[in-house]
Amino acid sequence: MTDVALQREKINQAIQILDELQLDCWLTFVRETGEQPDPALKLIFDQELTWHCAFILTRTGEKIAIVARYDDDLVKQGNLYDTVITYTDSFASVLVETLTRLNPSSIALNYSIDDVAADGLTHGMYLQLVEALKATPFPGRFTSSSPLISRLRSRKTSQELVRMRQAIEETYGLFDLITRSLKAGVTEREISDLVHAEMARRSLGSAWSYDSCPGVKFGPNTLFGHGVPGGIEIEPGFVASVDLGVSYADYCSDLQRIWYLRKPGEQNVPEVVSQAFAAVKGAIEAGKAVLKPGVQGWQVDAAAREYLVQAGYPEYQHALGHGVGRYAHDGGPILGPRWARYGETPYYTIEEGLVFTLELGVMTERGYVSQEDEVIVTAQGCEWFSQPQDAIYVV
Repeated sequence: MTDVALQREKINQAIQILDELQLDCWLTFVRETGEQPDPALKLIFDQELTWHCAFILTRTGEKIAIVARYDDDLVKQGNLYDTVITYTDSFASVLVETLTRLNPSSIALNYSIDDVAADGLTHGMYLQLVEALKATPFPGRFTSSSPLISRLRSRKTSQELVRMRQAIEETYGLFDLITRSLKAGVTEREISDLVHAEMARRSLGSAWSYDSCPGVKFGPNTLFGHGVPGGIEIEPGFVASVDLGVSYADYCSDLQRIWYLRKPGEQNVPEVVSQAFAAVKGAIEAGKAVLKPGVQGWQVDAAAREYLVQAGYPEYQHALGHGVGRYAHDGGPILGPRWARYGETPYYTIEEGLVFTLELGVMTERGYVSQEDEVIVTAQGCEWFSQPQDAIYVV
């Protein structure tokens, strides 16, 4: 499926969600999108725009683009919008005329307190919008598009899922390369460089910041969290943990795997590592057992968190999982604790068809023992979307 066809799918999906939420229209207001992109724009128009542009979708099915001269040809070529209105001097008058004709009682704008994927409207653009509409009743009808965008990003179409599965398959291949390359004396940076070279050969992008993707952690003295791989060498007796995601055809994967480098004469993985791995897997399975339509994200996280603590390990200091899609962190519900840093996102209701990561780890004297895989929510629960690591890779 071409990108235009995929965008058409998402536009039609957005119109359905508008009707579901009883929102009259969704207004996406952007400019200079190469410098200041709106995270939601690529779902409905995946080209860079220069001047002020307003994309309007209505619950009755109208698809309207208000664009400046010289941006208009690009929008018309996409053939996504039934009505393309061109302006030369100012967008304000044509926007007022269009909204006056539509007379929406609610106008969803891309701002959100909690969901960064729905917070694309800058403050400056908001002020310009209010100024343009000051003589109308429409500023009083603004509302956040967060509920709409959360659903639009989270509800993957069949073609989105095809791309995400391929991104996962590509990631498996990179993990195999790491397995073949791990040996005493190799540094975190060397593994990262090796993965980057193979990603370039396969024309794959990184699912997050290139310098820290993959995240490579060797042994107990590595940087914890989202650090850039450095000069730490893997030694016999160390755990290697790799957090890796690729972007394939604009859709991402996000997985973690661990390896153990045996000491000379060592036959088995040390108990401290194997027990940690069992606890991590058990906690993830506990969360997975709760994940189903109708629950809230914090309930899934709480089940995993309780299991890990009862197994004798400290709580992980992050959410159990997040949505995956065009970005590794794709917005929408968070499978996370009820902490202020996550806002309202842990309270969002889980729906069928959503794809999440399930991830956590514990630090041991041999290194960071972690796992991250993806699941898809089904009508009755959830099932693995990626193939989870069942045993520690031993090298």
